[in-house]
Amino acid sequence: MEKIDLVYLWVDGNDPEWQQQKQQALAASGREYSKQALAKGRFVQTDELKYSLRSVEKYAPWIDRVFILTADQKPEWLNVEHPKVRLISHRDFIKGDYLPTFNSSAIEMCIADIEELGERFILANDDMFFLKAVEPSFFYNREGLPIARMSPNKVKVSDLYSNKVLRAQRLVAEKYGRLYERMPHHNMDAYLKEDVRACLEAFREEAEATRSHTFRTEGEFHRSAWLYAAMAMGRAEERVVGRYGGARSLLEAWRCRLAGHYCMETKAIGIHRGSLARRLRKYNPAILCLNDTEHATDAQREEMKTLLEGLFPEKSSFEK
Repeated sequence: MEKIDLVYLWVDGNDPEWQQQKQQALAASGREYSKQALAKGRFVQTDELKYSLRSVEKYAPWIDRVFILTADQKPEWLNVEHPKVRLISHRDFIKGDYLPTFNSSAIEMCIADIEELGERFILANDDMFFLKAVEPSFFYNREGLPIARMSPNKVKVSDLYSNKVLRAQRLVAEKYGRLYERMPHHNMDAYLKEDVRACLEAFREEAEATRSHTFRTEGEFHRSAWLYAAMAMGRAEERVVGRYGGARSLLEAWRCRLAGHYCMETKAIGIHRGSLARRLRKYNPAILCLNDTEHATDAQREEMKTLLEGLFPEKSSFEK
């Protein structure tokens, strides 16, 4: 199989200069945005990327290159001389008219324009972590096609995010005649660059409108459409995430059952929903997202950082 890159979206929301740019952009827009769009957890810096890269080195050393997409910022601890690291400025792949941007959905619509990025890539946020050793086959099947992991549940319209996913489902159904109603798992996803480009071309108007949104906005084109379109074209394998799908054997699955725990491939946990350590033991996932939302407090972010330091105490070669 070809080499596989890993792409992170990263921002230091604690940077005073960045904060000033954000306030100026808000004032210039003359609009009001939802709490979800402007939530502190979407931008605040709590060093999750450092621990995520520690998890990469420990559990997924086969990753070829690590692309960190940022607004001319740099984590102070990052070893930029690391042979795998590519620190990419937004201005290197996003049209100048659309900068600055504070919208991850807009940034995602431009990722396929990064010339150096390989054909196979995994897209992650800095709050996503490997917790067990995984192979490339975790993300790509024997034919080299992406594995599109889906929740067993259908999308329920409840917030800005679910509205965008539902719109992606409808657009793909109208274009390709296939309706996929399950919600994508909220974690790292694998893609083929060629197919992302094809999807963006098929929905050119929607993608271009989203690129122009400085902040998250209702009705945007969401990257879940990339997965739905790939499945509709026979270019991705759908896999529903189950409670014991991460078990390496039937014996391991039964041990989890007897212990009253699960053994999941992937799990997203809101950091505001009670004890992180307890829920981590319960779900026991191979890859984890610790989702910082508008409901989280600074105390809960400190709990998350303590958990991450316990999980990944050893400094990686990605650090100075």
